[in-house]
Amino acid sequence: MPLNFYDAATGEKIGSTRLAQNVLAAATAEIDPALQSKILATKKWRKQYLSVYRDLAKTEFYQEQNLLEIARVGLQAIAESVRDEQGRNLTQIIEAGWSGRAQVETFIIGGTGEPVPLRIPKIATLTDAAQIWSHEYLAEPGLVSSFKFLDAHKKLAMNSDVLVALAGGAEYGPTKHWLALGGTVAVAARSNETRWTELIKFARESAGTLLVPVLKRKVEDESVALTDEVIAANAGFDLVEDAEALASWIAALSVTRKERIVLGQYAYAPGAKHIYVQAVQDAVADLLCKKLAPTRVALAWLATPTDSTAVPAEVLQDALDRYSARSTKIKLRDFILGMRKTNGEFFETRFGEKLAVIDPTSTLQGSSYALAKRSQRWRAYLANSRGVKVSYAVAPPARTESVFSFRLLRATFRGAPTFGVQAFSVKDASLAATALLIRDLHGPMHQRGSTTLHTENAIHGGLWRMIYLPKSVWNKATLIGWKALFTGRSRG
Repeated sequence: MPLNFYDAATGEKIGSTRLAQNVLAAATAEIDPALQSKILATKKWRKQYLSVYRDLAKTEFYQEQNLLEIARVGLQAIAESVRDEQGRNLTQIIEAGWSGRAQVETFIIGGTGEPVPLRIPKIATLTDAAQIWSHEYLAEPGLVSSFKFLDAHKKLAMNSDVLVALAGGAEYGPTKHWLALGGTVAVAARSNETRWTELIKFARESAGTLLVPVLKRKVEDESVALTDEVIAANAGFDLVEDAEALASWIAALSVTRKERIVLGQYAYAPGAKHIYVQAVQDAVADLLCKKLAPTRVALAWLATPTDSTAVPAEVLQDALDRYSARSTKIKLRDFILGMRKTNGEFFETRFGEKLAVIDPTSTLQGSSYALAKRSQRWRAYLANSRGVKVSYAVAPPARTESVFSFRLLRATFRGAPTFGVQAFSVKDASLAATALLIRDLHGPMHQRGSTTLHTENAIHGGLWRMIYLPKSVWNKATLIGWKALFTGRSRG
């Protein structure tokens, strides 16, 4: 089922740039006409889009109603603009899958191991890890109390939730940690016999339960012996190509499972494909929230720290204070390297809350990435406002295979600690992200009308509290880490 972008008004097929401008223009039309004019007047979108998203962040957090209206209109515009060859938009496609015939068979892989608690390697407790990261400006102080809660409650009821992990085979995702803790996870991921074999083997040895999807058309012959090997060979489907089947499977799980459905949205794809896969994830999330009571559903993401956003004013003030307090030696180094001070901007909300806009973005990620990730934030705040439990966990940059496959990024991350930015090992990052997910699921609802949802427990790897202008950091970091240009993909 190939998907394409369409202009909702004219019906013509369009590219990702036009889509982004259409979506953002629609979202800001009533809230910020001046910003809408800027969006429509931007000619070199791929070079200038970052300033649009920065201005949008300030408008979003000026008052809660701004963000909720921008989110509602923007997400609806995306869903209506992504259509299949029959002309159906994503909302119609997902609804058809939910209400239609069952297209997916579920195979249950039960584990026989003992639960393994979450623990960061070489650090005694989660609380200690939070204190270290906060002290080194890699995470926000609120993380300490959240991780203290987890250290004090090591046996939370994992059996009260089933994690439906979209792209759950991703190396950064929580799937294996969830299984190790003894939880149940339903993984929606592409067909890949090697990866499914490895995941099924892991599940068998864990304390948890893995739910494996297989398209019914692949197992029509009931005489086939469905061993683990046969299941692995037939498991999985493409989230975009098989979006209708995905909706069918989640509909079945919502009926057959009595636990709360936690929809974890972890899919990533390069370029414009990221918008497609994110749009599918969001359409599923939207329908799930409409079909189930708020107490029966929760939504989760691994949010990026590389998006312009509003934060408490203290975050920016701390960066400015540390910039002013640099030693003479560091000042001389910075002068030689041409380093520039962070350009964060203080502002006050309609009701007097003191915030700041920070912008640790990079054009290397691309405009499609920006739209996909911003739409996740929209859905998180919209769902939270409607009483749905949300885990929008800002997770640190990590030395993943997808990142370290690029030589320039390897070099950049190697040199970045010189300027206060730290890429985590995949194991540490995924453990921390899983801990945040569990804390959010078992903790109170996040406060409305503030930035708490994404700032309180953020693990940003130093990006939010960086004392320098980001664009003055990346090329210098690459030069300092130049040796990584000629080494392998060792991620640590």
